[in-house]
Amino acid sequence: MWLPLHTRRYVRYSEAMDENQGSPKEERANAFKTLIGKVYFHRVPSYGNTIFYSLGFLALTCLTVLVVTGITLAFMGQTWWLTNPWGIYVRSVHLWTVQAFIIVLLAHILVGFMTSGFRPPRRMVWVFGATIFCLVLIQTEFGYGLRGDFSSQYRAVSGADFWNGAHLGYWLNPLNYTQAFALHVAIIPFAIFALFIAHYLLEHTYGIARPYRKDVPYTMVAANHRILFLRGGVLVALILALAALFHSPYVAPVRIADVARKDPGLMMTTLLAEFDRTSDTATYFDSIDPYTFDTRQVYITAPYEQYILDNGNQDAWAAFENEPADLQQADLQQAEAYANATDTSAFASSTNPVIVMLNTLVPMAQGGLYESLLNQENPTANNTYVLRFLDDTGALHAKAASLDMSTAEWGMAKDETGSVFKLPPGSWWLLPLGMINSAFGLLSNPYGDRDAAVILGLIMLLFVAFPYIPYVNRLPKLLHLAPFIWGRTQGKRPRQAEPENERADTA
Repeated sequence: MWLPLHTRRYVRYSEAMDENQGSPKEERANAFKTLIGKVYFHRVPSYGNTIFYSLGFLALTCLTVLVVTGITLAFMGQTWWLTNPWGIYVRSVHLWTVQAFIIVLLAHILVGFMTSGFRPPRRMVWVFGATIFCLVLIQTEFGYGLRGDFSSQYRAVSGADFWNGAHLGYWLNPLNYTQAFALHVAIIPFAIFALFIAHYLLEHTYGIARPYRKDVPYTMVAANHRILFLRGGVLVALILALAALFHSPYVAPVRIADVARKDPGLMMTTLLAEFDRTSDTATYFDSIDPYTFDTRQVYITAPYEQYILDNGNQDAWAAFENEPADLQQADLQQAEAYANATDTSAFASSTNPVIVMLNTLVPMAQGGLYESLLNQENPTANNTYVLRFLDDTGALHAKAASLDMSTAEWGMAKDETGSVFKLPPGSWWLLPLGMINSAFGLLSNPYGDRDAAVILGLIMLLFVAFPYIPYVNRLPKLLHLAPFIWGRTQGKRPRQAEPENERADTA
């Protein structure tokens, strides 16, 4: 086919360029291969292809699934994951992936401990990994607080007490849905990803840890990436199957309307305790006072005044405010008798302004209006007022006790299933916290939340700083568990371990 001269010259030039440099498509493919080549481990010790040294990759696999399912859940919204069959399944996948993630991380840490994989200059590898594990534990509890069921309510209240005791209640408040969502979806994941990258870069730089004994034989072999991805695929398949067979449990949340309908007397006595500032929230103390709002203003005055504004009734609150102090006290005493009375006919025609307010707020609560007015007090999705009021009624703890998941029974390790032997499991990783509560009697201690936070914080600090603690960091060698990981290779001449700062993977 005839072509103009300048076109023929251009074609020859292009062909020459393709021969010398490769096509743009090939260049892109080569660039990708180069990137993968720099990321992969290529040469590993002979024990490096065992399942024990695939745990880091399996943790990354779990993290990837968590990100994908988490983004899907956040995008579709709470109604979807609570009611839609596909939403329930994705929520279940997310739950089972969390379980797998923590198991894999624990196994990964155990391998590093048994083989003394934290020896210099690898100490920071352990520090980054241990910090990731601590953040994952915190991350899971904020995630439970977002589910939208009873477990979310109970865990949020228990978690708030813990963070208050740790003097972090202002910045870490599980009762604030917006804050918990930001922490779970953005802030903590970003920190985990950053630490994960730093952890892997150090591991990639130093290579897989060599045996600390010179008489342990090993050879350098090619890394088996195929078996690595196969193991990841099996893990994902197992998670998907478990999610299909055992859905994430759901117990309907407790509403103020439920409490008011079931037990109007309890609703009335709780309102009265908020009014005279004797409720648990009003008298809360645990080394700090995180609940700075006035319970009388939040739970009585504000909703009642809103009702008066909408309905134009006589303002009993204004009448109470204008009374002298001794008459106000008499009104409160009469209102307490009214709230505890089994026969209230004697108070039917009472003009006591406190009784009038109680008789207004209780029907509002039974109809659901009261809870909606409390939510209006918070401009964002902050459930602090509602959940603290429910906690003051005792309804949350009563519900938890009926499900055998109260804190006194290490219940959050059981979750809504009511047993550690039913699937899916609860937060079994919180068992140490239950043991601390029981061993030190913290549940009956008014400063128990503070003490639990201090004890757990010290344990985490020692865990992260373990490689730097003299004598203690020799424990793995004394236990002599490493041969279980390295294997007992027979018929090979003992080889001196290579220096730790030499690359084990040559690109």
